[in-house]
Amino acid sequence: MKKRLTIGVLSGLCAAAFVPCVSAADSAQGHKLELKARGIYFDREFENSADDRSQSALGLQLNYESPFFADMIGIGLSGYSVTKLDASGAVRSDVLKADNNGDFHDSFGKIAQAFVKLKFGEAADMKLGRQLHDSLLLGSSTSRAVPNTYSGASGEFRPAKGLAIYGAYYDAWSRRADDGFEKFATDRSDEGDIDFVAVLGLNYTQGPASVQLEYLNSKDFLSKLGLVGSYTFDLAKANKVKLTAGLHTSRDAGHLFVTGAEGSELDDEDVPGSVAGVTRSDNDGKGMYIDVDWSIGNVSLGAAVARFDGAWIEDNFTGDHGTNPFPTGGVLADMTNNDETVWMVRAGYDWKDYVKGLKTTVKYKQGTGAKNSHVSWRGEADESELEVDVRYQIPIVKGLNLRYRYLEYNSDKTGRVDGVLQDNTDHRVYLDYTYKFF
Repeated sequence: MKKRLTIGVLSGLCAAAFVPCVSAADSAQGHKLELKARGIYFDREFENSADDRSQSALGLQLNYESPFFADMIGIGLSGYSVTKLDASGAVRSDVLKADNNGDFHDSFGKIAQAFVKLKFGEAADMKLGRQLHDSLLLGSSTSRAVPNTYSGASGEFRPAKGLAIYGAYYDAWSRRADDGFEKFATDRSDEGDIDFVAVLGLNYTQGPASVQLEYLNSKDFLSKLGLVGSYTFDLAKANKVKLTAGLHTSRDAGHLFVTGAEGSELDDEDVPGSVAGVTRSDNDGKGMYIDVDWSIGNVSLGAAVARFDGAWIEDNFTGDHGTNPFPTGGVLADMTNNDETVWMVRAGYDWKDYVKGLKTTVKYKQGTGAKNSHVSWRGEADESELEVDVRYQIPIVKGLNLRYRYLEYNSDKTGRVDGVLQDNTDHRVYLDYTYKFF
């Protein structure tokens, strides 16, 4: 707790100290100030109708970032708020946060970002404090009213052209629907038993080729390794084909990985006789995939296949939906189960020649052969997900965007396979507006 206060509060105090400098500036050159507003609506229907629910909210962000003063130091501040518009059905935390007494938060506000940024010439930079994060295995989700943020430190070092080495260390985070920061925990620790979550990685790009390697350590709970390589072929008439291949692993990393610590009250895929919160569990998951994407004018076509040996775990700690790096990964279910093979096809079209600002994408994913991780005969399943994504950049108002996302997940399960869920259909609507003051 002491470390969290040091990083989070000190960065906020340092940021506040710079505000008079910003106010006294002769111009807004180099300063960034923007307002983001999001109206969001989720309607969810489940095989078990008792879980059906709909929720809507208004999310607001006021984001400020300074230039680098003396070409060395700057600050960033962001205030987030979420206001409940409507809710019905089961009380679950989707768009809105469900309280322990069975009600939703009516509204909340928070200082979601407060960081000091440092620049070391053109070779390196750092951020200290509350911030967004986006990397291969850890990310700030943007699928709700406001994104989640992290408290700690991150940085990047660029020793050579095309090469970037990056890292981050976080000891606390703020959920998408909560008003404060908390320590990382598992489903079996209320006070925050995970001391930190850290990532270390590198990106290398040379012409049409790129490679990314990243390691994640959720202290004493879970570790992950991801390796992704891609190559883009330029074809005639500006057409392109991009080939991508990836290998990802997830492993138990210490005494916090016990039965029930990740997911259900008593994991369906643990050894018989396990005691929730007591019995040490294990995970040795691996997934490999190949993906191809073909751009032909206004049309994009793609296909991918992934194969899993052991269950690859998406979540890095409780309340986190993780970052699923597989192009075959589902939105409503991970689709990363033991012995599972997942196929994906997608097609997209930019309707700019007919309706300016309109884009559509359709994806279909089919997973077969999923089995229980510990004893294969205890459970097997197939699953599928259909996604229709419609985006419209409304031309009459600059910065106004509408998105509709339809998701339908179906499964056929016999016995016990943790990662395979009940049938589920989602309707998700986003109305986003961004106004840049300067």
